[in-house]
Amino acid sequence: MRLQTKIQLSKLTFSLLTFVVFVFLLGIFVLVLCTGLKINPFQQATSSFLIASFFGLIGVVAVLVLFNVATSINLIAEAKIAELDKDAPSNRLADDGTSAQARASAHRRSLKKWGLVFLATAFLLVGIIFAGTYVSKQRYLAVVRSQANEVLQQNGDLLEKAGALLTSDKPADFKELYNIRTFLEQQRRDLPRLTIIYAGKFDNKLALYEIGGSFQGNLEKNTYSPQYFKCTKGLDCEYLKRFFSGENVDSLQHFTFRDDQFYIYIPHTGNGSRFVLLFSRQNSYGKFGS
Repeated sequence: MRLQTKIQLSKLTFSLLTFVVFVFLLGIFVLVLCTGLKINPFQQATSSFLIASFFGLIGVVAVLVLFNVATSINLIAEAKIAELDKDAPSNRLADDGTSAQARASAHRRSLKKWGLVFLATAFLLVGIIFAGTYVSKQRYLAVVRSQANEVLQQNGDLLEKAGALLTSDKPADFKELYNIRTFLEQQRRDLPRLTIIYAGKFDNKLALYEIGGSFQGNLEKNTYSPQYFKCTKGLDCEYLKRFFSGENVDSLQHFTFRDDQFYIYIPHTGNGSRFVLLFSRQNSYGKFGS
């Protein structure tokens, strides 16, 4: 292989290595950002592809490093041989007409340029991640809200029945409420967990109860233990207090950037009772990407 060809290959592999390391560092930055903030704007397929690409870059870096090192060692060996031969064009190989000081200055400018490009790209990726996360959550809420409204409209008779059962204190009636909740929750594949929130009194104070999960009672012994609903300050406490105090409120939607929590509160009034249908879910993947 000609010496000039080896020099060009060494420069090419070094440039490719620099670019791959640049992309690799950006990948680490995105990984740390998403892991630290517990956000993921990508679907599962996209996330799997990105992870596979990340590990693939590690293999590419290893190959480029080995190739560049082998080429450089060969060039160094030939340069040493050329130094022993006074007639060998060692000066032309060692320097293409540029002084060592000029080469060092060009190297510093190159590093500065790569640093600025890295910062600009990282800033752009942060914007894309946060924008993608916001879009994914809005899309998810829209899908869930559409499906929830469709199910509730098709089962209005069950909602009226649930309102009537809430005025009862019989364990069998609350068992039926759990069955209604389970039925509504299972009507669409993408519907998240459904909880029915209703109000009662404890020592003449407003108390919130929930119907979710499994029935907490024993029909044979005719017993039922109501489960308290724990509201979250700044999220739903004031909203639920207003609704169960008799105010007319609209549906409430909320999501968090961290932990991918989604909440949709749909109030219902009928048959002398008030209750709220809460659809909530912890979603692991977004809807942004393939």
